[in-house]
Amino acid sequence: MNARDNFHAMMSGGRPQWLPLNVPVTPPVADLIEEHTGVRSPELAFETDFGFEWVGYNEDPQRWREALAEVGCVLPANAEIGPFCIAHVEPPAGTTGKAYHFRTMLHPLEKVTSVAQLAKLPWPDTADPRHYAALQKRMQQVHTRGKVAFAGMECTNFEVSWYARGMDNLFQDLAEDNGIADWLLDYFTERSCNVGRAFARAGIDIIGLGDDVGMQTGMLLSVPMWRQHLKPRLAKVIAAIREASGDRKVWVHYHSDGNIMPIVPELIEIGVDILNPVQPECMDSAELTRRHASRLGLSGMVGTQTTMPFGTPDDVRRRVREIAALHRDHGARVMIAPTHVLEPDVPFANILALVEETKSIRLND
Repeated sequence: MNARDNFHAMMSGGRPQWLPLNVPVTPPVADLIEEHTGVRSPELAFETDFGFEWVGYNEDPQRWREALAEVGCVLPANAEIGPFCIAHVEPPAGTTGKAYHFRTMLHPLEKVTSVAQLAKLPWPDTADPRHYAALQKRMQQVHTRGKVAFAGMECTNFEVSWYARGMDNLFQDLAEDNGIADWLLDYFTERSCNVGRAFARAGIDIIGLGDDVGMQTGMLLSVPMWRQHLKPRLAKVIAAIREASGDRKVWVHYHSDGNIMPIVPELIEIGVDILNPVQPECMDSAELTRRHASRLGLSGMVGTQTTMPFGTPDDVRRRVREIAALHRDHGARVMIAPTHVLEPDVPFANILALVEETKSIRLND
């Protein structure tokens, strides 16, 4: 049984032999892993279970810069313009220490006043099949390694919209019903439908959707607002994936930070298979297991605010065993992962403890 077979056994209610493991990291932690193992990739250094894939669109930053200037959005000369009008500025040298990956986010569309201005910008045609021509070959490469092919499609529509527009502005757009937020949400929903279809047809195992809609104290927006603006769009993306995958099961993995307990039943209703993360600081994995174990897999339950940076290796091992017990004792479908990417404050000993303890557990013993 390879990692892919084992994952499908876990998710299908079969007999997995081990707990699937994922160790997402920031670039400084990849430096640390390379320093200790000689290999930069966690997948290769620790033989984790997942191979990750994304789609890029080769957008022209200068074209975006010029188009934005025409609608009154003049970006600083040192701004980095990424895909879909997402822009950042690198902090001054030496101000972030080991966290050199940090960037200050800009919101280039904050001065846009009409849908007509939005429509003039150089948005990529995400329906163009040339963007996805190499996907099947890349899926096959992941499967040849025996790994689970995971498509990164987080920031499905809400987050990327407010990244470009600004969160306050986006919520004001929705309140005023001026069309700007709806245009952005619809564009990114259609983008996600196109990407999801392409991944599904190429043979992906998991599609990672998600938008952060929770805070640790509750929802970031009201449940009625989520139902009106985000739920139908997310459902549309999942439906497109299901239609494109046909009879082959593609698992939908949904990411949102924070406490989103009020919408979990509705996420299941529209087709979410795996919830990520289950932050122990604000979400109860035992309660989710009690309520939803037969319908929902759980991933990302080792705290990156608590256990991973500030616990001991024994604390990390203990948490892994607690997660394993959810499967052994209650039939939960679980994957071992931290609740988010590991930051530079995580000791290597704790990363090693996470990996070693997970690999020491054999479920059929």
